[in-house]
Amino acid sequence: MNRRARAEILPYLAALVAIVFLSGPAFGQVVFVGQQPDKDYCYKIETIRPNLELHEPTHIAGRITDGHDAPLMKSRVELRKYVSRRKQVTVKVTTTDEKGYFDLGTVAAGKYRLLASPHRGFQQPTDLKCPSGTMCELDIALQVNPTDLPVSVCPIR
Repeated sequence: MNRRARAEILPYLAALVAIVFLSGPAFGQVVFVGQQPDKDYCYKIETIRPNLELHEPTHIAGRITDGHDAPLMKSRVELRKYVSRRKQVTVKVTTTDEKGYFDLGTVAAGKYRLLASPHRGFQQPTDLKCPSGTMCELDIALQVNPTDLPVSVCPIR
C-alpha cells in the first residue's frame, strides 16, 4: 500500500478505533449457524431443579434487585409448579413495581420454580427459603449471567 492510500484510509481507521473504545462493553449472544442442535440440547446442558419448596399454603411476596441493590422495575416474575426437570407449569405471573416489589398471593404447598428474571441476563435464584408460616417475604438479589455460555440460546426454565 502506498503512502497516498494509507493517508486516505487513516481517518477511517481512527474513527473505527474511537467507536470501539468509546462504545463501552459489548454484549453478545450465542447464535447457531448451520445445523441446529438437537431438540434435547437445552435439557442435556442444563439441569433444572425446584428453587422454592412450600410445606403449607403460603403468601409469597418480596423484592428483586440486581447485584448492586438497584430494583428490577416493571419486570416479569413467574412461579411455576415443578413437575420434572423437563416440565414446569405456570401457576402465577406478576410484575415488579418501581421499587422492585412483587406479590404472588397465596400459593399451595409444593415444589416450585420461581423465575425472578424474565431473561438470561441474570442467573435465576437457586435456593429460596421460606420460614414456616403462612407469609414468606423474599429478598432476591440477582447476579449477572455471562452471555457467551452454551445455555444462552436456551429459553429460561
